[in-house]
Amino acid sequence: MWRPLTRRRCSPSCGAGGGDLREDLTGLIELESGSNDPMAIFLVGAALVLVATPDASLLPFVPQFITQMGLGAVLGVVIGYALPSLIKRMRLRTSGMSLVVSIGAALLSYGLTAVLGGNGFLAAYIAGIVAGNREYQARRTIGVFQDGLAWLAQVVMFLTLGLLVFPSQLGGVAAPGLAVTAVLMLVARPISVFICLAPFRRFDWRAKLFVSWAGLRGAVPIVLATFPIVAGVPGSQTIFNIVFFVVIVSSLVQGPTLGWVARKLGVNASRPVAA
Repeated sequence: MWRPLTRRRCSPSCGAGGGDLREDLTGLIELESGSNDPMAIFLVGAALVLVATPDASLLPFVPQFITQMGLGAVLGVVIGYALPSLIKRMRLRTSGMSLVVSIGAALLSYGLTAVLGGNGFLAAYIAGIVAGNREYQARRTIGVFQDGLAWLAQVVMFLTLGLLVFPSQLGGVAAPGLAVTAVLMLVARPISVFICLAPFRRFDWRAKLFVSWAGLRGAVPIVLATFPIVAGVPGSQTIFNIVFFVVIVSSLVQGPTLGWVARKLGVNASRPVAA
């Protein structure tokens, strides 16, 4: 949770030989990775409500969305500033206690925000970003601990999700899965990236292409695909299988090639940023 927003080294998802990415691209990809999940969770929840009640209106979701994201952002910033200051004032004699405080900060960020009607995921993410970019005692220790905890959580999550997958059923969704993957990778993702980054002249077409290619992978889409199963939506197992297939194909195709794409597009740190 607690780590700086920008890192000079490419993340593990950049694949072998990814090298040094431009710092602004690294920060942009990490920002997108953490901030789009809370919005995706809200949208999936809203979609399930609309499936269950087709006559429901979209208008009530607008103020709810603003409230959840607004409270999540505000409380995340407040807690992210408050916890490092608290650690400084506490002057803990045992360094291990700072790790306990960091876990408490994550739980507090999520729980308090959720109770008040905000988005706990967004609050926890922003609190971690804010706290990770402040200077305080045991900052490096907490960062390493939280990073290891995040990897452990990912391993447990993938093992749990694996229990829901039946390999014999994946063959039946291969054709639609490949079609969805191709549309997302080659059409939908590039169009959305170029539109969203159009106002930012700092990112040239090479940077936008790289960001377009650095997407889709991750366990969150698979987790979200379990929501229809829990809600009892007809055909939910097929939806889950297709999403799982899309994530696997994306990981196998995009993950190992990110380093090669970065070098071919020249978006490494040694390349000057376009004005």
